[in-house]
Amino acid sequence: MTPGTLRVHISDRSLTIEVTGGAVHTLPVGPLTLLDGPLRGSDPPPPASLTNALGLVQDHLDDLLIEAPSIEATPGVVAVGRHAEAMARVEIGADEIPAGYELLRADADEVFRTLAVENVTERRHNPGLPEGHVESIVATCCVILGIMRRLELRVLHIANAASLPTKQRAAR
Repeated sequence: MTPGTLRVHISDRSLTIEVTGGAVHTLPVGPLTLLDGPLRGSDPPPPASLTNALGLVQDHLDDLLIEAPSIEATPGVVAVGRHAEAMARVEIGADEIPAGYELLRADADEVFRTLAVENVTERRHNPGLPEGHVESIVATCCVILGIMRRLELRVLHIANAASLPTKQRAAR
């Protein structure tokens, strides 16, 4: 990765943000955090819940940017982890993510708009969506879009496990 690039690992309940050659920050928000919070109890979630979920991600990023304002000037962002991979798989409609895959903001918005109005039964039929992510994919969309919107990203690079160095693959 280019020096200064952010590596964002999306875990169930946290985001680990690492600046290449620099600091590591952990934010207490992930897809399952959103499912236990603003997205709890509705399928599909109402627009106000989706807005609150996006806002929660952005609020945590705002706090980080106060602590580390240089993050906003990053030359690129790479998302890793099974949640990021699930989002990419849905967007491309396939089980394999090509090396160097880039998720465009417009495509992320489109996936979000499509999935946010589907219930679990309807979401199951989306090509590429892993069964284990049917319930969490809307929350994953909120995490990814929250990051892209707050950092004003036009593109988010998503690394699949096969493209990570062996040491990073083992840490997944």
